[in-house]
Amino acid sequence: MSENDPAWPEGWASLYDAMDVDRRPHLDFYTGLVSPQTRSLLDLGCGTGSITLAMAEQMEPGGLVVGVDLSPRMIEIARGRAPEHRWEVGDICAPPVDGPFDLVVVCFHTLQVLLDEADLARCFGAVAERLSSGGRFAFDIYQPNLAWLSTVDPAPHVARRFHDRDGRRFDVIERDARYDSGLRVLSGSWTLHDAGTGEQLPLDPIVQRVRQYFPEDVERNLAQAGLRAVERYGDLDGSAFGPGSKRQVYVCTTS
Repeated sequence: MSENDPAWPEGWASLYDAMDVDRRPHLDFYTGLVSPQTRSLLDLGCGTGSITLAMAEQMEPGGLVVGVDLSPRMIEIARGRAPEHRWEVGDICAPPVDGPFDLVVVCFHTLQVLLDEADLARCFGAVAERLSSGGRFAFDIYQPNLAWLSTVDPAPHVARRFHDRDGRRFDVIERDARYDSGLRVLSGSWTLHDAGTGEQLPLDPIVQRVRQYFPEDVERNLAQAGLRAVERYGDLDGSAFGPGSKRQVYVCTTS
Protein backbone atom coordinates (compact mmCIF):
# COMPACT_ATOMS: atom_id res chain seq x y z
CA MET A 1 0.00 0.00 0.00
CA SER A 2 1.05 3.57 -0.50
CA GLU A 3 1.69 6.13 2.21
CA ASN A 4 -1.13 8.09 0.56
CA ASP A 5 -3.64 5.41 1.54
CA PRO A 6 -4.27 4.17 5.08
CA ALA A 7 -3.64 0.59 6.00
CA TRP A 8 -6.52 -1.57 7.12
CA PRO A 9 -7.51 -0.62 10.69
CA GLU A 10 -5.31 -2.75 12.85
CA GLY A 11 -8.23 -4.48 14.60
CA TRP A 12 -9.08 -6.29 11.36
CA ALA A 13 -5.63 -7.79 10.87
CA SER A 14 -6.30 -10.98 12.83
CA LEU A 15 -9.34 -11.65 10.60
CA TYR A 16 -7.53 -10.96 7.33
CA ASP A 17 -6.89 -14.59 6.41
CA ALA A 18 -10.35 -15.81 7.38
CA MET A 19 -11.98 -13.11 5.25
CA ASP A 20 -10.35 -14.42 2.07
CA VAL A 21 -12.52 -17.49 1.72
CA ASP A 22 -11.25 -18.50 -1.73
CA ARG A 23 -7.51 -17.92 -1.86
CA ARG A 24 -6.73 -21.03 -3.91
CA PRO A 25 -6.58 -19.32 -7.36
CA HIS A 26 -3.98 -16.86 -6.06
CA LEU A 27 -2.02 -19.61 -4.32
CA ASP A 28 -1.94 -21.75 -7.45
CA PHE A 29 -0.91 -18.92 -9.76
CA TYR A 30 1.80 -17.35 -7.62
CA THR A 31 3.37 -20.57 -6.35
CA GLY A 32 3.49 -21.68 -9.98
CA LEU A 33 5.87 -18.79 -10.72
CA VAL A 34 8.57 -20.18 -8.45
CA SER A 35 11.29 -22.06 -10.33
CA PRO A 36 14.64 -23.61 -9.37
CA GLN A 37 16.20 -20.28 -10.39
CA THR A 38 14.15 -18.35 -7.83
CA ARG A 39 16.64 -17.65 -5.07
CA SER A 40 15.10 -14.41 -3.83
CA LEU A 41 11.49 -13.27 -3.46
CA LEU A 42 9.91 -9.89 -2.65
CA ASP A 43 6.19 -9.76 -1.89
CA LEU A 44 4.85 -6.18 -1.86
CA GLY A 45 1.61 -5.73 0.07
CA CYS A 46 2.18 -9.14 1.67
CA GLY A 47 -0.51 -8.83 4.36
CA THR A 48 -0.08 -11.61 6.90
CA GLY A 49 2.26 -13.51 4.60
CA SER A 50 0.03 -16.39 3.49
CA ILE A 51 0.95 -16.16 -0.20
CA THR A 52 4.55 -15.26 0.63
CA LEU A 53 5.03 -18.39 2.71
CA ALA A 54 3.35 -20.66 0.16
CA MET A 55 5.81 -19.38 -2.43
CA ALA A 56 8.74 -19.67 -0.04
CA GLU A 57 7.92 -23.35 0.47
CA GLN A 58 8.50 -23.91 -3.25
CA MET A 59 11.98 -22.34 -3.12
CA GLU A 60 15.22 -24.13 -2.43
CA PRO A 61 16.38 -23.84 1.21
CA GLY A 62 18.45 -20.79 2.01
CA GLY A 63 16.74 -18.37 -0.36
CA LEU A 64 15.95 -14.78 0.58
CA VAL A 65 12.26 -14.10 1.29
CA VAL A 66 11.04 -10.57 2.06
CA GLY A 67 7.50 -9.33 2.70
CA VAL A 68 6.53 -5.65 2.85
CA ASP A 69 3.22 -4.23 4.04
CA LEU A 70 1.98 -0.92 5.44
CA SER A 71 0.16 -2.60 8.35
CA PRO A 72 2.39 -3.13 11.42
CA ARG A 73 -0.06 -5.67 12.85
CA MET A 74 -0.10 -7.77 9.68
CA ILE A 75 3.68 -7.71 9.55
CA GLU A 76 3.72 -8.79 13.20
CA ILE A 77 1.48 -11.76 12.37
CA ALA A 78 3.65 -12.72 9.39
CA ARG A 79 6.83 -12.48 11.46
CA GLY A 80 5.27 -14.69 14.13
CA ARG A 81 4.53 -17.33 11.51
CA ALA A 82 7.98 -17.35 9.95
CA PRO A 83 10.64 -15.38 11.84
CA GLU A 84 13.32 -16.86 9.60
CA HIS A 85 12.18 -14.58 6.78
CA ARG A 86 12.40 -10.81 6.59
CA TRP A 87 9.24 -8.77 7.19
CA GLU A 88 9.20 -4.99 6.83
CA VAL A 89 6.61 -2.28 7.42
CA GLY A 90 6.74 -0.04 4.39
CA ASP A 91 5.28 1.56 1.30
CA ILE A 92 5.08 -0.55 -1.86
CA CYS A 93 6.10 2.55 -3.84
CA ALA A 94 9.36 2.79 -1.90
CA PRO A 95 10.08 -0.61 -0.36
CA PRO A 96 12.56 -0.44 2.55
CA VAL A 97 14.74 -3.16 1.06
CA ASP A 98 17.37 -3.36 -1.66
CA GLY A 99 17.52 -5.92 -4.44
CA PRO A 100 18.13 -7.66 -6.59
CA PHE A 101 15.24 -10.13 -6.43
CA ASP A 102 14.53 -12.96 -8.84
CA LEU A 103 10.78 -12.68 -8.30
CA VAL A 104 8.69 -9.69 -7.19
CA VAL A 105 4.92 -10.01 -6.74
CA VAL A 106 1.96 -7.78 -5.84
CA CYS A 107 -1.08 -9.96 -5.20
CA PHE A 108 -4.80 -9.39 -4.60
CA HIS A 109 -5.20 -6.25 -6.78
CA THR A 110 -3.20 -4.32 -4.17
CA LEU A 111 -1.91 -1.98 -6.89
CA GLN A 112 -5.41 -0.54 -7.14
CA VAL A 113 -5.06 1.16 -3.75
CA LEU A 114 -2.64 3.49 -5.55
CA LEU A 115 -5.14 6.22 -6.41
CA ASP A 116 -2.74 8.42 -8.36
CA GLU A 117 -1.13 7.14 -11.53
CA ALA A 118 2.10 8.78 -10.39
CA ASP A 119 2.15 6.32 -7.48
CA LEU A 120 1.67 3.40 -9.87
CA ALA A 121 4.65 4.70 -11.86
CA ARG A 122 6.70 4.98 -8.66
CA CYS A 123 5.84 1.41 -7.69
CA PHE A 124 6.77 0.02 -11.10
CA GLY A 125 9.99 2.03 -11.02
CA ALA A 126 10.85 0.66 -7.57
CA VAL A 127 10.25 -2.87 -8.81
CA ALA A 128 12.45 -2.34 -11.88
CA GLU A 129 15.27 -1.08 -9.65
CA ARG A 130 15.07 -4.19 -7.46
CA LEU A 131 14.59 -6.85 -10.14
CA SER A 132 17.54 -9.05 -11.00
CA SER A 133 18.66 -9.56 -14.58
CA GLY A 134 16.20 -12.07 -15.96
CA GLY A 135 13.98 -11.68 -12.90
CA ARG A 136 10.19 -11.59 -13.11
CA PHE A 137 7.52 -9.26 -11.75
CA ALA A 138 3.94 -10.54 -11.44
CA PHE A 139 0.72 -8.88 -10.33
CA ASP A 140 -3.05 -9.08 -10.72
CA ILE A 141 -5.64 -6.30 -10.82
CA TYR A 142 -9.25 -6.15 -11.92
CA GLN A 143 -10.12 -5.04 -15.42
CA PRO A 144 -12.53 -2.08 -15.15
CA ASN A 145 -16.11 -3.19 -15.77
CA LEU A 146 -17.80 0.09 -16.64
CA ALA A 147 -21.24 -1.46 -17.02
CA TRP A 148 -21.08 -2.83 -13.48
CA LEU A 149 -19.45 0.27 -12.02
CA SER A 150 -22.29 2.42 -13.36
CA THR A 151 -24.80 0.41 -11.32
CA VAL A 152 -22.98 0.32 -7.96
CA ASP A 153 -25.56 0.46 -5.17
CA PRO A 154 -24.77 2.64 -2.12
CA ALA A 155 -27.37 0.84 0.03
CA PRO A 156 -25.96 -1.37 2.83
CA HIS A 157 -25.48 -4.98 1.76
CA VAL A 158 -23.49 -8.07 2.76
CA ALA A 159 -20.18 -7.92 0.91
CA ARG A 160 -18.62 -11.00 2.48
CA ARG A 161 -19.46 -13.81 4.90
CA PHE A 162 -16.86 -15.87 6.72
CA HIS A 163 -16.01 -17.89 9.83
CA ASP A 164 -13.09 -17.26 12.14
CA ARG A 165 -10.90 -20.10 13.45
CA ASP A 166 -13.32 -20.66 16.33
CA GLY A 167 -16.28 -21.06 14.00
CA ARG A 168 -17.90 -17.72 14.79
CA ARG A 169 -19.79 -16.36 11.78
CA PHE A 170 -19.31 -12.80 10.57
CA ASP A 171 -20.86 -10.54 7.96
CA VAL A 172 -18.98 -7.69 6.34
CA ILE A 173 -21.49 -4.97 5.50
CA GLU A 174 -20.61 -2.56 2.73
CA ARG A 175 -22.30 0.84 2.55
CA ASP A 176 -21.96 4.08 0.60
CA ALA A 177 -20.43 2.31 -2.41
CA ARG A 178 -19.87 4.82 -5.21
CA TYR A 179 -17.91 5.09 -8.42
CA ASP A 180 -16.39 8.45 -9.34
CA SER A 181 -15.94 8.25 -13.10
CA GLY A 182 -13.80 11.39 -13.13
CA LEU A 183 -11.29 10.08 -10.61
CA ARG A 184 -11.93 6.47 -11.70
CA VAL A 185 -12.15 5.47 -8.04
CA LEU A 186 -14.57 2.97 -6.53
CA SER A 187 -15.15 3.72 -2.85
CA GLY A 188 -17.18 2.40 0.05
CA SER A 189 -16.85 1.41 3.70
CA TRP A 190 -16.94 -1.97 5.42
CA THR A 191 -18.16 -2.69 8.94
CA LEU A 192 -17.98 -6.03 10.74
CA HIS A 193 -21.09 -7.65 12.22
CA ASP A 194 -21.94 -10.79 14.14
CA ALA A 195 -23.81 -12.89 11.57
CA GLY A 196 -26.11 -14.37 14.18
CA THR A 197 -27.23 -11.21 15.98
CA GLY A 198 -26.47 -8.55 13.39
CA GLU A 199 -24.59 -6.60 16.05
CA GLN A 200 -21.86 -4.34 14.68
CA LEU A 201 -18.52 -5.06 16.29
CA PRO A 202 -16.43 -2.21 17.74
CA LEU A 203 -13.84 -2.00 14.96
CA ASP A 204 -13.08 1.06 12.92
CA PRO A 205 -14.60 0.74 9.43
CA ILE A 206 -12.39 -0.19 6.51
CA VAL A 207 -12.59 2.64 4.01
CA GLN A 208 -12.15 1.08 0.58
CA ARG A 209 -10.87 3.24 -2.28
CA VAL A 210 -9.61 1.45 -5.38
CA ARG A 211 -8.48 3.01 -8.65
CA GLN A 212 -9.60 1.50 -11.95
CA TYR A 213 -6.61 1.00 -14.26
CA PHE A 214 -7.23 0.21 -17.91
CA PRO A 215 -4.83 -1.96 -19.93
CA GLU A 216 -3.38 1.07 -21.69
CA ASP A 217 -2.58 2.65 -18.30
CA VAL A 218 -0.78 -0.46 -17.17
CA GLU A 219 1.17 -0.90 -20.41
CA ARG A 220 2.24 2.76 -20.48
CA ASN A 221 3.54 2.74 -16.93
CA LEU A 222 5.32 -0.58 -17.35
CA ALA A 223 7.12 0.75 -20.43
CA GLN A 224 8.10 3.97 -18.65
CA ALA A 225 9.61 1.91 -15.85
CA GLY A 226 11.62 -0.20 -18.29
CA LEU A 227 9.45 -3.28 -17.80
CA ARG A 228 7.72 -5.37 -20.43
CA ALA A 229 4.99 -7.97 -20.21
CA VAL A 230 6.04 -11.46 -21.27
CA GLU A 231 2.72 -13.04 -20.23
CA ARG A 232 -0.73 -11.54 -19.82
CA TYR A 233 -3.86 -13.40 -18.77
CA GLY A 234 -7.52 -12.64 -18.23
CA ASP A 235 -7.62 -14.44 -14.90
CA LEU A 236 -5.46 -16.40 -12.49
CA ASP A 237 -6.29 -19.67 -14.25
CA GLY A 238 -4.15 -18.59 -17.22
CA SER A 239 -7.10 -17.91 -19.53
CA ALA A 240 -6.53 -15.59 -22.47
CA PHE A 241 -6.97 -11.87 -21.90
CA GLY A 242 -9.81 -10.14 -23.72
CA PRO A 243 -12.30 -7.27 -23.40
CA GLY A 244 -14.55 -9.34 -21.17
CA SER A 245 -11.84 -10.66 -18.86
CA LYS A 246 -12.38 -10.24 -15.13
CA ARG A 247 -8.75 -9.56 -14.33
CA GLN A 248 -5.51 -8.29 -15.79
CA VAL A 249 -2.74 -10.68 -14.77
CA TYR A 250 0.80 -9.81 -15.79
CA VAL A 251 4.19 -11.46 -15.68
CA CYS A 252 6.91 -8.97 -16.63
CA THR A 253 10.65 -8.67 -16.95
CA THR A 254 13.08 -5.85 -17.59
CA SER A 255 13.13 -4.50 -21.16
